[in-house]
Amino acid sequence: MTRPVALLTMATGYVGPALARTMADRGFDLVLQGADENGRMGTAETPFSELVPDLEARGAAVETVSDVDLTTAAGNQAAVSAALDRFGQLDSACLVTGEIITGKFLDMTTEQWETIKLTNLDMVFHGLQAVLGPMVATGRGQVVVFTSSTGARPDPITSIYGGTRAGANGIVRAVGLEMARAGIQVNAVGTNFMDFPGFIKATGADDPERRAKIEAQTPLRRLGTTEELAHVTAPLLDGKNRFQTGQFFDFSGGWGA
Repeated sequence: MTRPVALLTMATGYVGPALARTMADRGFDLVLQGADENGRMGTAETPFSELVPDLEARGAAVETVSDVDLTTAAGNQAAVSAALDRFGQLDSACLVTGEIITGKFLDMTTEQWETIKLTNLDMVFHGLQAVLGPMVATGRGQVVVFTSSTGARPDPITSIYGGTRAGANGIVRAVGLEMARAGIQVNAVGTNFMDFPGFIKATGADDPERRAKIEAQTPLRRLGTTEELAHVTAPLLDGKNRFQTGQFFDFSGGWGA
């Protein structure tokens, strides 16, 4: 039998390595878009040279893509084309989007505003348009878009970040309803209070005292792990539950409830 194929973007950082391992264990071949060994085009917390052999040992065939710009239509289409050229199909896609920019609204610069629109909105728009085409053609597919729980709960220090994330959540949910009759599931997963370098740097949580204050904001009194996030996301991608679409799932330790 042909193994299903999943495309994971930004796969060398954040939830990418943990999710890739989880999907490989669930019988998927993988197309991984991520940073190259020098950290260009994303974060290379776990470089391909380390990640790919682990996935292959788990039985997955792996294609990697590193020289594309996911804020553009062409970049997203190139990642999808890599999947179709190598495997001839695309069954699932996880689109990791966004860049964390926080601070007081009047302190935000035009450059920050332009960046946040590119990463929080353009990446969602172009990514969805690229992955949905092949899925519509086959009448099946699962898509998860990573956004942020700040998009569901206004917060004084995340005005432009949370605002654009709210827009992304709205796009994903509406597209999920639109794609339902085509047999395609589209859902958003929004995170906050995650134990990964991007959040730690943006919030100053590398300082133990600051981290304790941040953790105290969540009902669970800790940060979430990428392994936990992978196990929450995989059931939305593996095709075993096909009765969930157009939803926003909060993963923030209870903060966004």
